[in-house]
Amino acid sequence: LNIFRIMLIFTAGGFAYGLIEVSARGFTHISMGILGGAAMCLIHMLNRLPHTPLRLFKTLAISALFITVCEYITGEIVNVQMGLQIWDYSMLPMNIDGQVCLPFTLLWFALSAVGVMFDDFLRIRLMHEKRILFYTNKKEQTAA
Repeated sequence: LNIFRIMLIFTAGGFAYGLIEVSARGFTHISMGILGGAAMCLIHMLNRLPHTPLRLFKTLAISALFITVCEYITGEIVNVQMGLQIWDYSMLPMNIDGQVCLPFTLLWFALSAVGVMFDDFLRIRLMHEKRILFYTNKKEQTAA
């Protein structure tokens, strides 16, 4: 991966996740943009091979676990240590210290599928790659 590609993927992921947060709860925090960018970079690295159902499931599971771990670490820093209280999952089932919970891990799994589709779009439209798309199983032809 070259630096331009990494910056593009990181920025696109951070911006997209920020928009999702603002749409869903009316605000976001810079830490969420950083997490969205990091998650998108991971998805981009995992999404380099043609899709099969098992490979796609593994990509989504690894991404959801990565996001959950990063969210926990970030939450412990910004919410617990710094006291910013950006989010609090303590009222949700199966939470750990109010920073992560099973319902949101399942949401990260689903959003990772959106991330894979977004990555395919970026690869085809902005990076002019030929990709085998998981939803068509056909090579996408792009104009150079």
